[in-house]
Amino acid sequence: MTFSEVTKTFATSLPGTDSYVKLRKAMRALIQEDPKNASVYFLIFGFARTYVMLYEDQEVSPQFAEDNQKLMLSYLNILDEALNKQDAQSIYQALNKVVNEYENSKKVF
Repeated sequence: MTFSEVTKTFATSLPGTDSYVKLRKAMRALIQEDPKNASVYFLIFGFARTYVMLYEDQEVSPQFAEDNQKLMLSYLNILDEALNKQDAQSIYQALNKVVNEYENSKKVF
């Protein structure tokens, strides 16, 4: 499965921890399959892992789940666009953009 396919799957999944469990597993697989872009996959793996750890046993509002799915999807789209360019500079810039956006967010992951 490619990063683009994972992004599309996440976009159409129901908001909730199950989607993040699947995302985490997909990122782990991509780390093994595409080690040259492991940092991209590891960043998303970490976000997904944290989301599951924080919220799997808690009731969250549908709005909270939807808002965070949209946020994650925005990160996935930024990284997907860069990966599709297959240019190291674009990927590096996308990673920095996601990290900076995360740092200025509520840090729910």
